[in-house]
Amino acid sequence: MEDAGGLRARLAAGGSALGTMLLAFAATGVPRILDDAGADFVLIDLEHTGWGVDVIHPFLVACAGTGVRAIARTQGSLRHLISPALDAGADGVMVPMVDDAIEAERVVQAARFAPDGSRGFGLLYPDQLSAGVGEAMAAAERETLVILQIETASGMEHVEGIAATPGVDCLWVGQFDLSISMGIPGAFDDPRMRAAEDRVLAACADAGVAAGVLVATPGIAATMAARGFRMIALGTDIGLYGDALRTAIRKGRASGV
Repeated sequence: MEDAGGLRARLAAGGSALGTMLLAFAATGVPRILDDAGADFVLIDLEHTGWGVDVIHPFLVACAGTGVRAIARTQGSLRHLISPALDAGADGVMVPMVDDAIEAERVVQAARFAPDGSRGFGLLYPDQLSAGVGEAMAAAERETLVILQIETASGMEHVEGIAATPGVDCLWVGQFDLSISMGIPGAFDDPRMRAAEDRVLAACADAGVAAGVLVATPGIAATMAARGFRMIALGTDIGLYGDALRTAIRKGRASGV
């Protein structure tokens, strides 16, 4: 595990990262569990959970004491959804359903300080400001990850321009929404879905950014990594906890409990 700057630099240099996604458990003890497990990052979902920045703020503070990079999936690309998550301590943002390069640029503007963006300065704590405002801004530039989700027909149509937008670090295939947008809901093995993923991979390779995806099993993760995905979330807290608990209960009952 590396610090946030290390993770962004690692991806920019062609390296990979493995993490997971939270949809239910934003408890402050979870970052220690993630860190002990060896996760590089965690995606915290604000899009579908009903969580706001106030809910995840304690979690982000807890993450700061670990090697796990916390990335907030926002509800959209507007500034008031992006900048506050970063000010609260997120190491990056994942923005859903990005449709074109214009929207990608809007995200970058909200996520990055001048001269690369127009994020308002909201770094307030002494440890953030110990080396001065300029260094605080430079550190944020080194550390902040911008991940854009490709999960609409429009996003696919404009994927090359989205990938080439300066300041973008990763394009993330949102398989559920992308398959729905393509008229093949949930058909991840459909050749059309694979072709769409290959186009995202090619756009990322040409632009020098990472491609990311959420997978259900280590086997699928290995397959996706072999295809070129370099930022992979291995399951969600709901799925992982449910699988582990079912296995434990089954073993307990088999032993006569």
